[in-house]
Amino acid sequence: MRLMLGAALSAALLMSAGAVRAAESACADPAGGPSFANTRWTGTTEWEGLEVSPMTLFLRQDCVVEYVSKGLTYTNGTWVQRGALIEWQSNDHFAVYVGQAGLGQIGGVMYNRRGQHGVWRFKRAD
Repeated sequence: MRLMLGAALSAALLMSAGAVRAAESACADPAGGPSFANTRWTGTTEWEGLEVSPMTLFLRQDCVVEYVSKGLTYTNGTWVQRGALIEWQSNDHFAVYVGQAGLGQIGGVMYNRRGQHGVWRFKRAD
């Protein structure tokens, strides 16, 4: 009985470790370059017709993007990396950010459900 219990616990641990590795590879596929998992970024977003807004990002290893905007912290988004391309979304895809990375920077364009668009630029903070 103890042997069966030990085998079941070992199998559960191996499965959870496999799930963690699968989650890591699901969002960070660096294609030979650096992975963005567990990296911090500071920068700005600029929606068309609005003032530039400072923001910070933390691209968590579990594919969640943690961001601070206007003094509030949010964890309602996800991110993926494919080589130098990066995409992240916030608030159940209310806004989608698409761009590329290079020389310690990431940035690109953004769109939201209201039809607004703009640009985002961040520098590596860690």
